[in-house]
Amino acid sequence: MKWIGFRLLMIMVAALLVLSNSPAGAQPDKIVLDHSDISGGRTRPPVTLPHNRHVEAGLSCKDCHHFYQDGKNVLDESKLEEGNQDIRCSACHGPKSQLNLQEAFHDQCMGCHIRYQKEKKKTGPRYCGECHIRK
Repeated sequence: MKWIGFRLLMIMVAALLVLSNSPAGAQPDKIVLDHSDISGGRTRPPVTLPHNRHVEAGLSCKDCHHFYQDGKNVLDESKLEEGNQDIRCSACHGPKSQLNLQEAFHDQCMGCHIRYQKEKKKTGPRYCGECHIRK
C-alpha cells in the first residue's frame, strides 16, 4: 500500500513540474510593450499587457502568438519563453514588413477585443487611451 501511495505522489510531482514549466506559466503577469526605439518617435506611452488576464480568460497561446506557414499557425509553443528575441512580434513585423509592428498589434489586439464586443463577451480596451495610458 505504501508503494502505491509513493508512486501516486511521484506522478503528481511530475505533473506539477510539467505544468509549472508551461509557456503560459513562464510569463510575467504583466508585460510592458515598449517599442519606442523603433516606433519612429511616436508620442504614445508604452502598453502594459495584462498577460495573466488573457490566460485566465481561457485563451490559448496561439490565439495571440503566431507563426504562419501556408496559411496555418505552426508556432512551436515551447519557444514562447521570456527573453527569446526570435518570438518577439518585432522579429517579423519590422518597418519594412507587409504588416508593421503597430499595425500588427492593433490588428491582433483590437481586432480580438472588437470581435468579443460584437459577440457580447467581456472584452478589453478598444480605444487608444485605454491601452496607451499617460501617467
